[in-house]
Amino acid sequence: MELPYKVDEWTKEQVRQWLSEELKVDQVWSDKLYEEEVSGKELMCYKSKDLCDLGIKHGPAVRIINTLESLVKSSGSSKTQGTEPRPDTSLVSADDMSKNRQQSQQKIKITKQAPHKKDSANPETSTNTEHKGCTSKASTTSQTELQVQDSLCNVAESQQTEMSAEMPSQIQKKKKKKKSKADVSFSNAPAKVTETESIESTDNLIVPNAEVAEIKSERKQEKPKHLCSFYPFDQQSVSHRYIENYILPPESGPSNPIDPVHEYKFLGGAEDLHVMKKKINKEAFRFAAGCLNTRSNGTIHFGVADSKDSEFSHGEIVGVSVDKTDTIIDHFNQGMKQYFEDKADDARKCIRQPRFVEVLCSDSTSSRKYVIEVDVVPSHSVVHEKIFYTQTLDEDNQWKKNKGKSLFIREGAATKDVYNIPKELTTVLADLKIQDAKRKEAENKPDPKRKQNQGEKLKNLLTCGSGSLDYYNYFIIVTNKSHSEQLQHLTFLTILRLFGVLDFDPDSMKNGTCQSYKKDRVANIHTPGQFHGDPGMLIQNLNLYKQTSWVMCNGRVDINTESDKPMTPSKWLINRAGEVQDMISFLCNPETLPRGRFLVIFLLLSVVEAMNDPIFDAFMSFYKNLGGTQNIISICTTDNAFQKWKDFVRTRTEVDVSGQSIELELSEVNGTILEMGQHNQTADRLLPSVDGSSVVLKQKDEDLMPALDVLCQNQCENVYDEDSKEYQDFMIKTEAEFYRGDKVKWWNFYFSDKMPIKPFIKRDKYKQVKNMVRNQTNEPTSTCVMVNLFHHPGCGGTTLAMHVMWDLRKEFRCAVLKDNTAPKTEVAQQVAYLMRCGKTEHSRKAPVLLLVEDAEETENTQELQHCLRKIIDEMDALVVILNCVRSKNPKEKYRNSVIDSQYITATLLKEEQNAFEVKLKELQEIHNTPENFYSFMIMKTNFNQDYVTKVAHNFLKDVDVGSREVQLFSILALLITYVPESFISVSLCEDFLGIKHKHWGKESVSDKMESLSCLLIQFQIEEYGVYKAIRFVHQLIAAECVKALEEIHNSPRADIILNMLHTDLFFEKGMGKDSLLQSVKSMLITRQRKTEGDEKDTLFSPLIEDIKSGTDGSKKIENIMSEASKRFDKDFTIPQALARHYYLNEKNFVLAKDWANNARTIKENSYTVDTVGQVSRSELKNKIDGRKQEKNPYTPEDLKEILDLAKAAIKAFQRAQTLAKKDDVADTEERRHWKQNTYNISGYMNEIDIAMTVFDTVKGLPLFEENDPMKNEYIKQFFKGKLPMSSIRTAQADANEKLVAVLKDNEPFLMSLKSLVDKDFEFLEEFFTYTREKGVVDKEKQNKNRNWISEHFKTYISLFCSSQQEKLSQRTHKPKLSLNMEIEECRTFLEEYRANNFPRILQFMEVRKRMIEQIAEKYSFIYQNCSIKTLQDKTNHLLTHIILKLNQPTSKLAKSQKDLMELLTEILQEAGLSHQYPEPYYLALLLLWPGKTHADKRITTYVDRIRHSARRQHSHMFRARTPIAHLYLGKSEGLERLVSKTFLDSCFSNVSGRNILWQTAEIFKEPAIKDKLLRVNGIIMHGELYAEYGKLQIPVRPTYLGGIRSGHSTEKVSFYVGFAIDGPLAYDIQYEDS
Repeated sequence: MELPYKVDEWTKEQVRQWLSEELKVDQVWSDKLYEEEVSGKELMCYKSKDLCDLGIKHGPAVRIINTLESLVKSSGSSKTQGTEPRPDTSLVSADDMSKNRQQSQQKIKITKQAPHKKDSANPETSTNTEHKGCTSKASTTSQTELQVQDSLCNVAESQQTEMSAEMPSQIQKKKKKKKSKADVSFSNAPAKVTETESIESTDNLIVPNAEVAEIKSERKQEKPKHLCSFYPFDQQSVSHRYIENYILPPESGPSNPIDPVHEYKFLGGAEDLHVMKKKINKEAFRFAAGCLNTRSNGTIHFGVADSKDSEFSHGEIVGVSVDKTDTIIDHFNQGMKQYFEDKADDARKCIRQPRFVEVLCSDSTSSRKYVIEVDVVPSHSVVHEKIFYTQTLDEDNQWKKNKGKSLFIREGAATKDVYNIPKELTTVLADLKIQDAKRKEAENKPDPKRKQNQGEKLKNLLTCGSGSLDYYNYFIIVTNKSHSEQLQHLTFLTILRLFGVLDFDPDSMKNGTCQSYKKDRVANIHTPGQFHGDPGMLIQNLNLYKQTSWVMCNGRVDINTESDKPMTPSKWLINRAGEVQDMISFLCNPETLPRGRFLVIFLLLSVVEAMNDPIFDAFMSFYKNLGGTQNIISICTTDNAFQKWKDFVRTRTEVDVSGQSIELELSEVNGTILEMGQHNQTADRLLPSVDGSSVVLKQKDEDLMPALDVLCQNQCENVYDEDSKEYQDFMIKTEAEFYRGDKVKWWNFYFSDKMPIKPFIKRDKYKQVKNMVRNQTNEPTSTCVMVNLFHHPGCGGTTLAMHVMWDLRKEFRCAVLKDNTAPKTEVAQQVAYLMRCGKTEHSRKAPVLLLVEDAEETENTQELQHCLRKIIDEMDALVVILNCVRSKNPKEKYRNSVIDSQYITATLLKEEQNAFEVKLKELQEIHNTPENFYSFMIMKTNFNQDYVTKVAHNFLKDVDVGSREVQLFSILALLITYVPESFISVSLCEDFLGIKHKHWGKESVSDKMESLSCLLIQFQIEEYGVYKAIRFVHQLIAAECVKALEEIHNSPRADIILNMLHTDLFFEKGMGKDSLLQSVKSMLITRQRKTEGDEKDTLFSPLIEDIKSGTDGSKKIENIMSEASKRFDKDFTIPQALARHYYLNEKNFVLAKDWANNARTIKENSYTVDTVGQVSRSELKNKIDGRKQEKNPYTPEDLKEILDLAKAAIKAFQRAQTLAKKDDVADTEERRHWKQNTYNISGYMNEIDIAMTVFDTVKGLPLFEENDPMKNEYIKQFFKGKLPMSSIRTAQADANEKLVAVLKDNEPFLMSLKSLVDKDFEFLEEFFTYTREKGVVDKEKQNKNRNWISEHFKTYISLFCSSQQEKLSQRTHKPKLSLNMEIEECRTFLEEYRANNFPRILQFMEVRKRMIEQIAEKYSFIYQNCSIKTLQDKTNHLLTHIILKLNQPTSKLAKSQKDLMELLTEILQEAGLSHQYPEPYYLALLLLWPGKTHADKRITTYVDRIRHSARRQHSHMFRARTPIAHLYLGKSEGLERLVSKTFLDSCFSNVSGRNILWQTAEIFKEPAIKDKLLRVNGIIMHGELYAEYGKLQIPVRPTYLGGIRSGHSTEKVSFYVGFAIDGPLAYDIQYEDS
């Protein structure tokens, strides 16, 4: 707070301030004077003794009095801390003005000094630094002195900030006079400007050095002020608001009749509305009369500090609080007649109504104050030859008609009454005609012409000259404070494809732009800090590209948290600028948005008054990140806003942005853009509802379904004027693009419907697929059903599916899944939202048809199906998924499918060929060269290979393979040959071809590629953003072009891929880079597998296989993979594939081991470690095969090497087994490309294989005499660990001794092998018995694995189990076998017949049922005769008898229920409640589960225990597989209530789709199942499911096929119960209320 210039004007508060802040006296003493109510007048009367009497110490008292006396004596000097008030110039006499001018001239001292060097503006410097300014300290009374102050400001700004008012010529007349120092306020000065700088290059005005120091010290007490501009004169400009404490240009006098003069009134003391309205009338009409009589335009401003108030700087925006603006306006209109009497009507025509301009706080929030302004426009037609007298008010604000009149004129910056100054009055009246003539002449001067063609310029800037808003993939809007009147003109924002909006208006969400936008569209409200972190996670978490991101860059007032508070520019620079700059860097990263494919629009809804405005800092951040203004445009709604913005940018960057800026009213901007986007909008998009009705789909609804492309029933209607040439051109272009090879669009079907005589070609399976989809609505078996359409690539499969969808769009609510990688739960929620659109919660819902395009695997679609079931089970609705699956063997896929399916192939029927012939003739009528529609022509020729070859050779016969164009062409051809639908983004292609970015008229990729462009198609990609991409028109032509390049130009595949790998451009940042890199990796490493629809299984990718078959194939593969490993240095699959090449193709095990270890170093998981083991395994096999071919016996060295390799391999495989349990903890990148729901069991299978190889090798060593009958027994006992090598008698020979020595050295390893194999077989049995694959079970793969296990088990049994002949021989020679030997024989029998562990015994419910009696007999013998029985013996014994009772209840060995319960009791007593394996508790489930009459309360304990132990033992398997229930709860009592799955399957032996019935849980709706299984009553509480038996509640886990409703509602339910190794499972859960 500044102090008044005169001490006697100080209040008691200001006295206290002066003492505490200036003299730094103790706070107690300053408060004492305050309590004594000592103001300035009282203080001047004090002596030091008076202060001492108050208790102030003598020393401070003397200092206070001495300083005060000095201050009073030099009250005119600059030492005082107050600011000399500027005399009121609104009404002064000529003498007063002359006197004041002389006084002020004596106080200003200006000397000449050589000019100082000044720093030039640096555009890299932060723009928001608050520069130190200066505030007026000296008294100034005339226009000249004010302009000297402004001149100093201009100097301090290094002549770069354009002042609002020009410096008149009077300065040159005054600049030699000495004046007092002035502390001038200014804004936007460069940070390094010195305190004394030249005003002009000739005579420079400098403040003396002694006073400079004082100025510097005084500046520390004050905040710098910023200049702002006037509200546009006599105009409506809602974008203009004043900012509190900013400074308006000085009050001014008339320089010409048109430029308005300005006068300020503080109104600080007029808080009462009654007083305020009278004061406004008094001052406004006095000022107006002066302007009318001087014939000068003018504006008087109320709420702006004038000279009489010392607290604020002159011209400072303060504002006034007005609750009732209409009261002031009414009083203003009423007072017109009282002031101007007979001239009131003329005055009313020239005096505008009061304007209330909002005042904002510096943090852009509302101050709830206004500056009240009145414009005066003395039009010549009104004021011609007229003089305007006014009445006056006395001190009591009462009219005194008899007092006389006043005649006011404007003289300088003051309003002067000359009525009682005869001389001046005479002059005014005499000059009236001259003033009228000047006014008339000024009005007749043509107005400066408005900038022409701003609308066309806007169109060009927004479309880069293309005329289409689709040119840019995205727009980024940067905007500031909006006004309520502007919101109606912001509709254009809703039709732009906005990536994000950077909003600097804290009120935006409450009552501004954001609130307006969210009425029609969806926007996610973010803060700048949310854009920090991993880009992939940012995109996913913030839903970027899919929905508009609205970033509140300066807080928001609708949330009352500290972090969201708006900030002033200075605080914003410290606390928020860094986050905003980081966010802008992220936005400008080419991997986020491709350079040249997005446009930044600065939409300036308010005038930017200063360079420290945060929005200007944002501009500079974009400027730096984008390397200039090429992709930045600015839209200003007034000329004033434009000029300021342009000058600020020029100051900081030395760049003129006029070419990149638009100056248009907002309504014109809105209309122009809406007109451009009219083809993107239809009147109302409709969705079908039940009973033939329709509902409206709003744009906001579509925003909430970003993963879906919704097909409406009136799609494409009411978009174009269909009689216009524009529509005809669009139709021809769209049709041509499709037949050339672009994906079909809804427009293609629409055009066909409009011209029935030229129908769209339908493939032969069209009717079948359509009927198949439609039939799903007839008594559907589930809430979500799926039908498959398998097809060859490029044969029209997706087109057929979309055609079916188009024709069913009035029966189904149709949508296409745009992104197969989207989380399935999110997709399911969006489908459910589509279903609910326009419907109430409990109304009937129309069915939904969802097209999943080109999914290469069905697992993902099945996962989506399960998610949909969970959500829509509650909605009484139906979803049909049309799953369009690309396959190289669609017919085989169709045969193996267990659900409704169809297929189409790359072969046309005769009828189809005829249809294509007819269509060609139709195309020839419309298009010039339909023969160039190669995708169409390939199908027309029935995929004729000769035609394809001819096309490829014709295009490539004369090309220059060294040119960039042909290189790009060959890369595109190679990509799509091996990876269907692969592409390269247009921006990458442009960079590769060297195409430079221009605003419009830019050369395109098609232009560069010339004739080759006929085989390429440009299309739009929606994948982590929208961008343009280029691909081949058809895979067949691409493959043939690759062959032709090799045959004609000797440019083989290896050279093409190497050229690509050597090109840095493809691997740098850019849009679409991730998809391209994934295509390259897939081309290098993805193998073909018959189980996934390929024609054959391959060891390497098709590309590598093809290169291998050519000249120097192996060498080329090494070069390619080595280069690829450098490019993908973080990807383990490349070195892994190279290792496989070395050990499989080259037998170079040293290099193979190096590359395998390299892969393991990059990422250690079960797959990379398995490859390390495979190298040793392959080397081992190679060594053995070599010896067999040479027919040479093993040397000790050979044996040692074999055993070393075996140990190395087994070590790796054991590590792989451990890592397989953790493979689910994969990073995001891996999860994107790995097949989900897999568990790597190769470590177990390979360990068995290695052990078997070692067994076979050792067994084949010539250690024994040929006729030694015990040789096999020795080996068997050795591997069993019962007979060490030192105890075995071998044939005497030197070679044998060395072999035996090697075996002894490796004895621990060799003796451990059998137990390892046992463990592996046991794991695999559990794996296949307890669990199954999630989704569709691959029967072929499953049978292959099981056959492999069986074959190896037979080999194992043959080694470790005696043959029947040997057993008979032993019984003959030893008729009295000991009991232990007989027990051992039983165990051997059980092992031989794979009945020696729990999961193997479970299998006897499905296979080899007749053997269960023998198995039971063996276990009973062991149980009765073995003195030491393990818990495993007891559990196996009990399980065997349970199965025997179920399979053969009449067997003489079958035990009673009582006997079985006794066995269970013994087992449970031994196991307790902390056993690590779940098998004992599984038996408890089977026998203790409640019946109709009895419920054992212990069952809940054992359910808890089985869950706990199963999680501990098998959780790694449950991650990838689902538990199998082998037994279900039936309706009988006792053990008979257990119903096996095998028995249930027997009821459906003739049903081909039995597996899918189980997977979809539809089997539980079959009457045969209902008759056999018991439906159990239960309850859901807190999201958990329980089976209820009276008061007993047993936890049950719902299978993923059933599911329970979300919301944790407590509900009564019923379900079927199955028993799995992890506890009871619930199937077909039905809610009681349904």
